[in-house]
Amino acid sequence: MSPGLRCPARPVLPALLLTLLAGCASNPPEPRLTGASERSPQTLAALAAASEAFQSGDVFRTEEALRQAMSYAPDDPDIALDLGDTLARMGRNEAAREHYLRFLKRHPGASQIRQAYGLVLITLGAWKESEREFVRLAKERPEDPTALFSLGLVLNRLGRYEEAIPPLRKAATLTPADAGIQTELGIAALRLGRLPEASAALRKAVDLDPQNVGALHNLGNCYARMNRPREANAVLEQFARASKRQETFLDEKRLFKSAQSRTQELLHAGKAEKALEALLAYRSQLQNYAPFQQELGVTYLRLDKPREAIEAFQRALDLDPSLPVARARLTQLSARSPVSP
Repeated sequence: MSPGLRCPARPVLPALLLTLLAGCASNPPEPRLTGASERSPQTLAALAAASEAFQSGDVFRTEEALRQAMSYAPDDPDIALDLGDTLARMGRNEAAREHYLRFLKRHPGASQIRQAYGLVLITLGAWKESEREFVRLAKERPEDPTALFSLGLVLNRLGRYEEAIPPLRKAATLTPADAGIQTELGIAALRLGRLPEASAALRKAVDLDPQNVGALHNLGNCYARMNRPREANAVLEQFARASKRQETFLDEKRLFKSAQSRTQELLHAGKAEKALEALLAYRSQLQNYAPFQQELGVTYLRLDKPREAIEAFQRALDLDPSLPVARARLTQLSARSPVSP
């Protein structure tokens, strides 16, 4: 090389760009979501244990088994949903929130987990946080009525009715027979003074669900503002009857949650007799509440009292034929030899 010639200096990259490039090089790719066909024998065994625990009404053991299943299959969204749902059913919404958030950090594109995460945020009253999740979901899944409805509902609760109308209208077009969507659409239109649109949506919601207290209350007010007093009075009378039934149901549900919580603690501690005593303390108040009868049947089974279990499960199904645990257990018991008198 001639002494007078020099190789051109390499351009110096800005420090910020170098940092970004280094970060890109060091960040591992997002793990791949896995499905049911990829579950190992250990995962399947843990899920079977979770199913058995759920069928017997033991939520503590259900949670433990699902956590074990997740340790074997950390990228399985269905198992993650089951665990989050179990935590929420136990009233541990903060734990469900953290669980979903951890999964989303590994899998930001797991839309079904993001939907569940947003719903838990609603339960916790974190409306602004849930709005961010549902805005993202609605952009990623513009034809998903659940994402659109969730976004509209959150915007309604934040008082942003004008913004709530478009996603709710689209959701109603996609799922016209959903009373919840029609109710939220009617509420938004009513708050904006669009009375014909509000009355049409709320009337449809009531036709779909005659016990929908939210739709009935708002429809009655809408008719009153439209100077239709006869229709307003009829709807508000229907609202009063539905409200009374709902209050009774909510009172029973609160009592049952209290009874169930204490019973589960005692069962988990291996004190089945004490669990039965705790449950029977609520018998007179919850005699006609189907989930209570189902829980009673499960507890009788734990104490090897099939006759009493059959009576409780049958009572539960008489009150609510859709209860899956009561139906499954009653079928199993009926297949056995008759219990001698």
